[in-house]
Amino acid sequence: MLPLTILALFVFSVIMSNYRPRGAIAKVFFDRLHNDDVIQQIDMTTWYTMGKLPRKYGSLYHHLNGPDELTLEWLERSKKTSGRFWLQLCHEVAKLFLNMFMTQTDINGFLKRGSMFILSEMQFDQFLTAGGFFQHRERQSALSVCDIGAGDGEVTLRLVHTLQQKRNWQVTTYATESSWTMRNRLNEKNFIVLENLNQIHQADLIVCFNVLDRCFDPHVMLSDIYESLDQTGFALIALVLPYSHYVEKNSSHLPLRTLLEPWPPEKRLTVEEELEMFFDVLQAVGFKIRTWTKAPYLCEGDLRQSFYWLTDYVVLCSK
Repeated sequence: MLPLTILALFVFSVIMSNYRPRGAIAKVFFDRLHNDDVIQQIDMTTWYTMGKLPRKYGSLYHHLNGPDELTLEWLERSKKTSGRFWLQLCHEVAKLFLNMFMTQTDINGFLKRGSMFILSEMQFDQFLTAGGFFQHRERQSALSVCDIGAGDGEVTLRLVHTLQQKRNWQVTTYATESSWTMRNRLNEKNFIVLENLNQIHQADLIVCFNVLDRCFDPHVMLSDIYESLDQTGFALIALVLPYSHYVEKNSSHLPLRTLLEPWPPEKRLTVEEELEMFFDVLQAVGFKIRTWTKAPYLCEGDLRQSFYWLTDYVVLCSK
């Protein structure tokens, strides 16, 4: 009896592997099942693990153990939200209309979807501790933090909660954001939304997560970050690799200058080589690299998939 059962399961799996749904909704459900099945097979510890370290900066690497409990909770919430069929279907229909006159970021802000996750509060604590951030601010009772391109502010809030829990600091949170719908969401969270970074001076911590490869001139942005920091200030910067530059609000979608130059390179670079180029750029601005790590850049899912992710490299710098 057992061999017949195994044979039946094998035949069923072969049929399903070759099955292709015909209706649009049926195809969405089929893709969702397939994509989520692939996700279930992923070893999430690889999100935080380096196969090979860059030669010049390997000694500054800080390994994070993950995903931790808070990260898994976020993933579970994303699965539940993306699994609400009628909500996600309404989002898809709305996007078809809104795409005609709004950017994808504006749409996400308008629909209150597409939240991001990079590090949990515990991981922020470990990483900032490893880089010496808390050690330099033991006598302070207040901090000023600015997040560039803060989106809906969810990542920023986790960082702020970390700072408040660690030292019971009074944290003033500033943010910049080009999307008007996301600015509304930041105002709802009581962030002080700035028109540009030049409005803040002597900041204790400036955050720039996954903006350098999406802005018009990343070199000017890095200089502005450096100039806006206090003499003892720190910058927390993240970049997705492999490197790819895309400017959402340009008709050409091209930057004035790419972050990594020359680009594209004559030969294909490894991630380790791209990391060295990135860190060299930071040092050329004047930053001292304290520590860096690898983490997933997670995004809330939709009808097609429970969540999405890219590979992020987070670096803590000081002046």
